Amino acid sequence: MQTTVNKEIREIKASSQRVGVKKNTNEVRNFHFLIDEPVKLGGTNKAPTPMEFVLGSFNGCILIVIETIAKEIGFPFNDLKSESVGTVDRRGIQGTADVSPHFGSVTNTIWFDTTESEERIQALQELVKKRCPVYNLFRDTGIPIQLNWHKESEVEK
Repeated sequence: MQTTVNKEIREIKASSQRVGVKKNTNEVRNFHFLIDEPVKLGGTNKAPTPMEFVLGSFNGCILIVIETIAKEIGFPFNDLKSESVGTVDRRGIQGTADVSPHFGSVTNTIWFDTTESEERIQALQELVKKRCPVYNLFRDTGIPIQLNWHKESEVEK
């Protein structure tokens, strides 16, 4: 029996090794990074927490998807900045209440250095919402996501 390989499916692999109390080293492709917890949570505060990496990954993912789609639709920009804030009810990870340990909400703010109109920014946002993997991962878990996208000139620096 011959099996067909779907060339559109990609495996993503990460390996992790505990290297101390609440600290681990991780490898993805040829890249290594450390994950740690703050001292007050029993770590050594030498690296971001897993949830901080997830939020940073959301920022990185959304910026890459914006750039990809902007090129496709002829949306010029000079610069992009992203900031995300996630809320976490610590009682979930501590096991002291029946609440989810993941983000309760995420607010993402993007600043565009562009001459494009608010309507074009909104149209870009709708396309990004459909195609950003991490946005959809959050959305599919039911996490409320607020997207605040602005032209840089409209926001006080």
